[in-house]
Amino acid sequence: MSWSLLIVARFHEGRYYGQEDGFNDTHGWPPSPGRLFQALVAGAAFGARLQMEDEQALKWLEGLDPPRIAAPAARRGRQVELFVPNNDLDAVGGDPARASKIRAPKSWRPYFFNADEPVLYIWGFEAGLTQARRICVIATNLYQLGRGVDMAWASGYVLRPKEAAVRLASHSGSLRVPRGTGKTATPTRGTLDSLVDRYQRKRKRLHTVVDKRNRRYTLFTQPPKASFAYTGYDAPSQCLHFELRGKNGSFVPFRLASVAPLITSLRDAAAQRLQQSLPTKYALLERLIIGRGAGPSDLAQRIRLIPIPSIGTEHTDLLIRRIMVEVPVDCPIRVDDLKWAFAGLPLYVPRVENELGYLTSSDDSRMAERFMRQEAVFRSLTPVALSSVQRRRIGSAGQKTAEERIREEQQAAGAIVQALRHIDIRARPTNIRVQREPFQKRGMRAELFADGSRFSKHGLWHAELQFRENVPGLLVLGDGRFCGLGLMEPIKNYSDIFIVNLDVKRGIAPENGAMLVSYLRRALMSLARNASGQVGRLFSGHESDGRPDSMGHHAHVFLAADGGARDDLITRLVVAAPWIVDRTAKPQPSEQRLFDTVTRQLSELRAGPLGHFTGLSARCIVDGDPLLGPANVWTSKTPYVATRNLKKRDDPVTTVKVNATTECRRRGLPTPAEIHVQEVETGPRGGKPTAKLKLVFDTAILGPVLLGRNSHAGGGLFHAIPSLATETATLSLRRT
Repeated sequence: MSWSLLIVARFHEGRYYGQEDGFNDTHGWPPSPGRLFQALVAGAAFGARLQMEDEQALKWLEGLDPPRIAAPAARRGRQVELFVPNNDLDAVGGDPARASKIRAPKSWRPYFFNADEPVLYIWGFEAGLTQARRICVIATNLYQLGRGVDMAWASGYVLRPKEAAVRLASHSGSLRVPRGTGKTATPTRGTLDSLVDRYQRKRKRLHTVVDKRNRRYTLFTQPPKASFAYTGYDAPSQCLHFELRGKNGSFVPFRLASVAPLITSLRDAAAQRLQQSLPTKYALLERLIIGRGAGPSDLAQRIRLIPIPSIGTEHTDLLIRRIMVEVPVDCPIRVDDLKWAFAGLPLYVPRVENELGYLTSSDDSRMAERFMRQEAVFRSLTPVALSSVQRRRIGSAGQKTAEERIREEQQAAGAIVQALRHIDIRARPTNIRVQREPFQKRGMRAELFADGSRFSKHGLWHAELQFRENVPGLLVLGDGRFCGLGLMEPIKNYSDIFIVNLDVKRGIAPENGAMLVSYLRRALMSLARNASGQVGRLFSGHESDGRPDSMGHHAHVFLAADGGARDDLITRLVVAAPWIVDRTAKPQPSEQRLFDTVTRQLSELRAGPLGHFTGLSARCIVDGDPLLGPANVWTSKTPYVATRNLKKRDDPVTTVKVNATTECRRRGLPTPAEIHVQEVETGPRGGKPTAKLKLVFDTAILGPVLLGRNSHAGGGLFHAIPSLATETATLSLRRT
């Protein structure tokens, strides 16, 4: 039979100073289960001992799964440093009158919350009813929870699961549920013994030792840390979903550019409703809903109204038919009050008093979930408001120069990095693209969103962000993120080229590159097998009937072994999609998805005599890598093999130049302005000549560049040679 153990902890004051010292908790609120367990042990102990039944109950408790926690919303206060006497009176000759000379700073930064609301800890268990009831008795002895100033008391209950669910539902705070490993301390097997051992050793930190010369020393020994497990607690923001419906029940769509006045009117109307019903909370509602008088400490508690435009294909109209209200975990306003305040609000066209419909509550979150996907590329649907970066209006001051435009865009990109930090996104984008024009086919220019908003049209920017790894949505950036501006759409972006780093200590010589690539091909083909055991053309290079690839262009993957900046060792493997090497190939979405999925699964490579590689990870190439460029000068990393044999009277150098020029045209590359042949080798009967080349183009091109007969197996790999002209061209290429 299932039971629930509920411990209700209450504080004497609405302040909590515990910083989770000795723990690795990311946040100090609410007090972790490990902190509660310590408080229970301290309350149960009589001096230096525990009663037998208390010890058995506590050991039973530490063996349970981590509890669920319901806590009232808390706001972090300002940090204050108080100087207190340090416990080192010997440093001033043992004179208490000189204690002020050894003062040390101590930081205090409390959490403020409603002391009328308790903190609930709920464990589920099947067996151990006697021990659970004993824990309820122990809970009555709890006298503090946190630091010494955090005075508290507690009570315990043994309930049925349905009764515990009712207690949770009646609690106004947020529910935190354990989710795998994390940074919140929780008791585990051995925690009680480690606390007892720490207590005993803390009483004997000073001890005397005698050396070989019979000299006596007093040594200080720090007691060991207590043993805890660390659990992750999932407490996401609660989302309320609403739809814009007319009186006849059909959708009432709003234009994307009207997002700011629409969100503002709904926000103000909901705040007015709540203020009339809850006049004692007038100032709180002003700060957390409208934002008037809100300070930095209120940002984590403010609700957000997020427009949900219709997205899907490039032909979707992008009209606003849904609104999502995001309620942070620490918001002190009850969720059911907010749901009541927004449900049924009338809809008006900006500057027109005719009522169009109502805001109706809904449980359909499918469209909103499209904005919550984890992706590496995001594009703005509504422009990002960057008040600190204003475009100069073109007027009497004359036209903008290229340098001025680049400077404005660089400032906007820097402001976007700061905007990411403001919403606690620590991942730094590898590429930022800003412009006034929309990225979507049916989007709207940035300046059109200024009408009816408090933002200048010169501070609105459409942005595209590309990260190295996937970043979780929902992303809403900029100064207008509480007005519906800065909404980012996650874009499914499949990578076209990967690198797999190898252990340099293995010391694989460049001459073994062809063998290593052959083993890499086998590994990828084994991962690409379908349910019937067949491997498609993309990874095998053969048609379904066994014939070689007959697409007319290079339709299977390119593989290479590369040393990066080193020439003496192979340090990484390269897996490139055919359409990024052969620019004439047009990829299908299914092929892009297959290439990305299969390559990312590569984690192990058995390379025969070259060794067994484990723990591999396919990663996207970072900008500035010599494989990508851009550059107008490219030099051979592996020898180029011509695609045809020499004839009797052919000059090898001339033949290689003509053949390399033809190869560039076949791959969709511009014709090289110059080709320098550095080394040429031919067989005894001519055969296909092999050479080291240096390609010079009139303009900078993007890599990768793999040319020649054996380019699919790592031959003809080129590296970019950076130059000052290339660095200038990089800005232009990334902006277009």
